[in-house]
Amino acid sequence: MSRIRSILDRRGPSLACWTIVAAVLAGAAIGREPAVAIYLASFVYYGLYWYAFAWGVRSFEVFKRDAMLLKAVSVAALAFVYLQAPPDLLSLGVITLGILLNARAAAVLGIDRTYYGHELAGLPARRVTAFPYSLMSHPMIAGNVMAFGGTLLNPAFRAAWWPLAALHVLLNIGLLAMERAGPGRRPAIRLAGLVVLAATAATATMATMMAAGNHAVASRLSQETS
Repeated sequence: MSRIRSILDRRGPSLACWTIVAAVLAGAAIGREPAVAIYLASFVYYGLYWYAFAWGVRSFEVFKRDAMLLKAVSVAALAFVYLQAPPDLLSLGVITLGILLNARAAAVLGIDRTYYGHELAGLPARRVTAFPYSLMSHPMIAGNVMAFGGTLLNPAFRAAWWPLAALHVLLNIGLLAMERAGPGRRPAIRLAGLVVLAATAATATMATMMAAGNHAVASRLSQETS
């Protein structure tokens, strides 16, 4: 029993996040509504970031691993729907620039500090002046906003999935606000995070319902014309 409790103490938030992902995917498969999985699986990792920053973590290595995996799930979900739209060179160019900026910033900062190693693992503060930190203080957030926002330059993707990309942009701005507030303002971060996540869940639910409605209308029209 003590071993189980120890595992839950160290990995409780991670298990909760993966349970949500599994439940969403299972529900989408049963209901044959992929929009549910796309929307909800896209935003779980933001919740993990917020929880870790607001309450701390028992195991930084577990958090870092799950953060990377959940972000990969999120990006894969967005890429899955984006790549179904006809290619748009301007959109692809902006996305590429955002990804390169993010990757360069992460390489300069290091993987541990990228995932809040200073705030969560007690790594000593370090001033980074190499590019792109020589130009801006939060280049990874800027790269994320550029990449996610760049998807909206594709007209076909924007028409069908604009809430998905817009929520990514807004949540990255939320991460920026959280990072600027710092661990010293954790009570405020906890409250603000709950509000933001609730609003995100409500918006994603409405967007999913709209997508399901549009799909049903399209299917009915297809049946009527066939």
